[in-house]
Amino acid sequence: MTNWTARLAVISGGLSEESSTHRLAQLLSDAVVESAREQGGEVVVERIDLRALAHDITTASLTGFAPPALADAYEVLGAADAVVAVTPTYKASFTGLFKSFWDATAGGVLSGVPVIVGATGGSARHSLVTDTALRPLFAYMKALVMPTAVYAAPDDWAGRGLEARASEAAGELTQQLQRVLGAADVAVNGGSDARVSKDGEAPRTSSKSVRTLAETRNRARDPFVAVPTMEEMLRR
Repeated sequence: MTNWTARLAVISGGLSEESSTHRLAQLLSDAVVESAREQGGEVVVERIDLRALAHDITTASLTGFAPPALADAYEVLGAADAVVAVTPTYKASFTGLFKSFWDATAGGVLSGVPVIVGATGGSARHSLVTDTALRPLFAYMKALVMPTAVYAAPDDWAGRGLEARASEAAGELTQQLQRVLGAADVAVNGGSDARVSKDGEAPRTSSKSVRTLAETRNRARDPFVAVPTMEEMLRR
């Protein structure tokens, strides 16, 4: 039985059709789906490949207006309950295409949204790119970046360590989804095993409502309302 359902947007910044970046994005999304299934949840994956949107991203950067295909991608991102974002490593950082996509993203879209960050590179010496470049970027956008980031060098694909790190990151993400979406379902529906009161009605929920990710995003778009910190989101 599925206790909760979430939408996962997978942002892949790979610059070739069959890149290791796409492969890592697939590995992470598969790990999230499997972790959610183990926790009684279901994850619907929607993938956004930035390579196919390169011209549209440039147009949006120059004009401020997103062409239809890019607008559709932002609709997917805006409706997502969680995000996996993966980029190749260029010059010890993310690619210009990857950064331009996020530059054109509307403010507040990722506020409070759990995100797994990942990167690929030619050697292990670039492995800190997830902490020196990606984590600050998504922290600025008020996303809830998972503690475990996943970096993949060519040698990492030969062993089981990469899969283990992907599973660890996926577990952290699904734990956040379960806390937010599962609690929201209990608050709205009383839960699947909620007791029925003597008069036949479902018990009332607490007057303190459970804030969903969508509500958090709306608050982030309101300049007169304080956005909760990551610590506050984790305590909920």
